[in-house]
Amino acid sequence: MRILYFHYILIILFLSGCATLENPHGVKASRVNNPLLYGLNEVIDFQSIRKGDIDAATTFVLNDADKILTEVLVVNDTVRSFENTLRKIDDLYNTVSKVWNLIELLSSTHPFEDIRDEADENDLRIQAYMIDISINEDIYNAILAYSELKEAQDLTGGRKRFLQSELRDFKRSGMELKGEKRNTLKEIQKRLSELSIAFSNNIASSADTLFVNEEMTSGLSEDYKIERLLPDGRYAIDLSYPSLDPFMKYAQSDSLRRLLRYKYLNIAVPENLDILDEIISSRKNMSEILGYPSYASYTIENAMAKDPVAVWEFENSLRKSIEKKASLDVQEMLEMKREHSGTSEVILYDWDKYYYENQILRNQYNVDSKEVKEYFELNRVIEGIFLITGSVFGLQYREVHNPSVWHEDVTMYKVFDEKSGDIMGRFYLDLYPRPNKYKHAAEFTIVSRKRIGDDYQLPVASLVCNFPKSRKNYPSLLPHDDVETLFHEFGHLIHDILSKTELVSQSGTSVAMDFVEAPSQMLENWVWNKQSLNLFAKHYKSGEIIPDTLVDRMLAARNLQSGNDLLQQVFYGILDLTLYDGYDPSGPLSTTDIVVQLQNSITNYPYFEGTHQQASFDHLLDYAASYYGYLWSEVYAYDMFS
Repeated sequence: MRILYFHYILIILFLSGCATLENPHGVKASRVNNPLLYGLNEVIDFQSIRKGDIDAATTFVLNDADKILTEVLVVNDTVRSFENTLRKIDDLYNTVSKVWNLIELLSSTHPFEDIRDEADENDLRIQAYMIDISINEDIYNAILAYSELKEAQDLTGGRKRFLQSELRDFKRSGMELKGEKRNTLKEIQKRLSELSIAFSNNIASSADTLFVNEEMTSGLSEDYKIERLLPDGRYAIDLSYPSLDPFMKYAQSDSLRRLLRYKYLNIAVPENLDILDEIISSRKNMSEILGYPSYASYTIENAMAKDPVAVWEFENSLRKSIEKKASLDVQEMLEMKREHSGTSEVILYDWDKYYYENQILRNQYNVDSKEVKEYFELNRVIEGIFLITGSVFGLQYREVHNPSVWHEDVTMYKVFDEKSGDIMGRFYLDLYPRPNKYKHAAEFTIVSRKRIGDDYQLPVASLVCNFPKSRKNYPSLLPHDDVETLFHEFGHLIHDILSKTELVSQSGTSVAMDFVEAPSQMLENWVWNKQSLNLFAKHYKSGEIIPDTLVDRMLAARNLQSGNDLLQQVFYGILDLTLYDGYDPSGPLSTTDIVVQLQNSITNYPYFEGTHQQASFDHLLDYAASYYGYLWSEVYAYDMFS
């Protein structure tokens, strides 16, 4: 989604037209033998990336970007056209993004620290370049001059929208500010770049672990224990999803579930608490300099909702409408806890949710999560995604054997149009956890589609997830909610791959933040459909198709705790909105105070004393004041599915 942020734009150096120059580390910048400098639709040679390549590639593309800017600025204003002005600017964005997107992926996934560090350093270089472009008067005046010509006023469709968005984004970047205010804004934006990278890296590098002995493993499956057994007989329970989720669902020890949840809710503490304060404060200052009452107002202006008032109304209305169902959910959960504990006086805590929800599934709906996952072997789930999306969108998939990738676990695929046989794009799957890797599930755009002459630049993307890895004699089996996650992220990938826009700036997921989740949420619906499940949900040993009786029980339980779950999403949305719509970190309340207030007033789980979940809530960075978009876009997702 990096391309969504091209309104943070660029250093103008107006260098000479040479193809080689020095970067800050003294490395020659040349296209020759640099895996990051690939030609049109060439396959990227990830495994050949070495220290220094990112430095050199960044210098090379920024030099290329300067050349494009020079070409734009030498045009006389009276003869400007879409081709010599706006298309050139889109070419510049494309030139930079092809390396910038790679840098973001390598920072989040590469196994070598020196490569990740080099990626972070050059991410900052590119962001600084783009920030300076965003307040460059010469570029803005060139676009403004073109906008006054008849050709510009006759534009339609995507071209018209691109002109409008460029003029708008330049103004939103401070083009109308004078002198010191503009410089202050630039420094704030550069500091935000540094803070965002530090925040994300602190989450990725966290590595807390709970160590337990045999007597503490009641409820855990043998295969789960074997995978985590240490030479001294203890078990290592880390905070990766394949480790955390089963423990929270099955471990009978309340105190151990409490302790593991405490560790999880304190990832990147205390470092990220101060960083988050500075991010919120900086964004508040930035929006005020630009004349907006809050950062939320600045962000939501470009979304479908248009202003924070509409979002507050949306969240509060949703909250009110689901409180009755959530209240019933609480009583259901409390009853299960009373039955399990043998006492009538019980309180529902944060660390109870997963365990007692699983107990209700088993006891009231006869759905055993361990049984269910035996029908969802990872490779078969991927085959199912290919079958379903192939049928819906007319696609064929082919795996690339022995691909050049950044880690041995990564696989690569090509996507073809079923009718014409034309290649549509390529993608990578990086599905298993490892140290210092991005810890959640996300789709990373690598190359976006763009029309170049009579041809198209093919999209390239990657899914980065953290699913359990296959072991000897035991495959990777996914809980049903992981299957849903994989379909969700593949929806983002399909959004990128199937895009056929003329301009890279409008390709794939470069849409309004409160719509971007709609295609991915649409695809989730197929994991609840009997017909589609019959295509791939087969027992990993027998090959038996998932029984209709089991699917019926799963469907009956689909709305289990849906009220509480939805309230939790409302909590995240209101937390995000609160922090960016008037909150001041220098005031009497800390971000933790805000979490305490909202957790206790919105959800049915009291705040877990001593935890700071906001320190690892990375959507506070990339979805700032836009987390509501998950629920907002779900309406469109269901409509598209129907």
